[in-house]
Amino acid sequence: MESNDDADADADSILLQIIIIAVLTIINAFFAMSEMAVISANKTKIDILAKDGNKKAKLVQKLNDNQTNFLSTIQVGITLAGFFSSATAAGSIAVLLSDWLITLNVPYAEGIAVVVITLLLSFLTLIFGELLPKKIALAFPEKISMQVAGAINFVRVLATPIVKLLSGTCNLITKLIGINKYLVEDKVSEEEIISVVEESVEDGTLDVEKQKMIESVLKFNDLTATDIMTPRIKVFMIDIEEPLNEYLNDIFEQKFTRIPVYKETRDNIIGWIHVRDLMQEIIEKGVENVKIDKVMRKALYVRDMMKINKLFQVMKDTKNQIAILLDEFGGVSGIATMEDIVEEVVGNIYDEYDDEKNFIRLNDNQYLVNGDTPIQEVNRDLDLEFDEENSNYDTIGGLILATLDSFPKGGEVLEFDNIELSVQKVKNQKIETIKITINEKVIEDLEEIE
Repeated sequence: MESNDDADADADSILLQIIIIAVLTIINAFFAMSEMAVISANKTKIDILAKDGNKKAKLVQKLNDNQTNFLSTIQVGITLAGFFSSATAAGSIAVLLSDWLITLNVPYAEGIAVVVITLLLSFLTLIFGELLPKKIALAFPEKISMQVAGAINFVRVLATPIVKLLSGTCNLITKLIGINKYLVEDKVSEEEIISVVEESVEDGTLDVEKQKMIESVLKFNDLTATDIMTPRIKVFMIDIEEPLNEYLNDIFEQKFTRIPVYKETRDNIIGWIHVRDLMQEIIEKGVENVKIDKVMRKALYVRDMMKINKLFQVMKDTKNQIAILLDEFGGVSGIATMEDIVEEVVGNIYDEYDDEKNFIRLNDNQYLVNGDTPIQEVNRDLDLEFDEENSNYDTIGGLILATLDSFPKGGEVLEFDNIELSVQKVKNQKIETIKITINEKVIEDLEEIE
């Protein structure tokens, strides 16, 4: 009778221990799920809900604002749950297993029992206390983070003394061993931002135009004035020593607002005129009496290798809309305008006088492009990936010249992976127009792989 009572007592004890371990595993799962949910919750969505007055969202914000404290609280909870779970298993279930192994004359019964129970408990804790709850949290991060925020905040307050003790001890040790100065907050890399943007485009959160704009902003600081300039050979400028009557019609035909003025050679730009000032002078004095030097404004000269973020600041500070770019020998390499800089971020800007000539869409996969179109512009507007870092060329025409051994003739074709470049027109040893064909078969193959 007494042995039956002992057996019942042992069974009750085992059941109680299993219940305790299960409860501790659930507690472990709660903390693991809470950690993943709060960290992976979309900050923008949480901020919007918080601004709308959602108290739970405000608690999530509070936890994220002090992540060190939050993560320390989570770690305390997980550690204590794991400790008590292991102690419970080692204190009773391992002993019972050891006794059973001894009856079977198994050597090292106690050691084997501890190892078996530890491995089994670790497996169950990893599955049900860590991996499974974290996967659930990743599926519904915002919803779960707001549901657990109140409880976690309550535990955080209770655990404050322990967290402060642990944090203080840790900070003291890191200071003593000299690594405290290296503990800086990680910054988000450009690649991570681009990756997030690409994912947002794929799931429909962002459109392609916004993606291009964000990527242009990230590349902004890497570009120099030469990347955005109008080369000297393409710049319309006037000679100060020639009579105004000789080029007045050209000024109106070109439709430019600001026109550089040179003296003797095009390498000697001495200023620029605003067409509005010129027209006002003509109205007041008549064409015959207008002196260009009277309406000419002072030119802003900068190095052509200046970064465009610095150029933007210089032009803004000096209230200039146009800059004359000089090469290392002091010669004029081209001009850059404030509009050129802005277009690097927002794309081409066309006013009522602009002719949108750089790109002509022939069909879904073919475009006619000017040979002097910058490579960056081709990549951005047609979503291509030609090398922008190659110093041998800056334009799509330059890419063809750098690739060929001889000057191309009309109709000559080059292939770059899935892109076909066909020279359409050559004039005066200059590639005028190029037809770009995006190979349909390659696109279809890529779509099938996806």
